[in-house]
Amino acid sequence: MGILKNILAKLRKIYTYEDKLIIELKDDHQTLFSLFNKIEKHLQKQNFEKIPEILKKFHYEYRLHIIYEDNYFYTYMKSKYKYNEKILNFINQKQEEMKSISKAISGFINRFDNVKKIESEQFKNELEKLGKALKARVEFEEKELYTLYS
Repeated sequence: MGILKNILAKLRKIYTYEDKLIIELKDDHQTLFSLFNKIEKHLQKQNFEKIPEILKKFHYEYRLHIIYEDNYFYTYMKSKYKYNEKILNFINQKQEEMKSISKAISGFINRFDNVKKIESEQFKNELEKLGKALKARVEFEEKELYTLYS
């Protein structure tokens, strides 16, 4: 019976409002930007050998953020707005967009998996595009999407 109680408690938490969730998601964003900035600085200084480890850390932190966002933010939002088709469709659309962004990030990390590839102009160009996309998405989430949570 103890296992069942634990599962039910976790499920209740997923579908309930969490005061600190948005703060934690925003903190994740800052961690991701900090790692991204480190990558850019090492790229500018041509410290290419330091970048693969930071890319791995970035990817790890990003995946944790997405898991947290999917399991708590989006799950709660879908429950909260289950009777509002317009908002629910909007939320589903934004979650699907995140899946596309996640695939792009994973593809980027997998393509540039060694120093020689990181030294390429292609890496620099794709990193710049990725940075712009992440910045735009985070600004959207923090200024618009997260406001629907409260």
